[in-house]
Amino acid sequence: MKTIEEYYILAKTLFLEACPEIKSAISALTEADAARAGITLPQLQALQTDRAWAAWTRERKLDGMLFAIQLAEPDKAVAAEAIEAYLRSHAEALGMSWEAFCIKNEL
Repeated sequence: MKTIEEYYILAKTLFLEACPEIKSAISALTEADAARAGITLPQLQALQTDRAWAAWTRERKLDGMLFAIQLAEPDKAVAAEAIEAYLRSHAEALGMSWEAFCIKNEL
């Protein structure tokens, strides 16, 4: 099973491959664009990729991380394990027990 970060990176790559117009616009960014933003070109490209991914998932009312796992993990059993691990970490970050989290979110 990959880490949450690995799923997220892979999903964004798949997203860009499925959206060539977005990929092209991000590739067209220049050093001058990055300098105006006060960051490096790779940082600007990563930032714009994250923004495009977030906008796309928000528009479709998707949880970006859950969707990333579903998109990037072809093995459904492994995807289910990864999703549960992500949700458990989310519950922990909220200071909730797993049981309370499941009840609150109707899982």
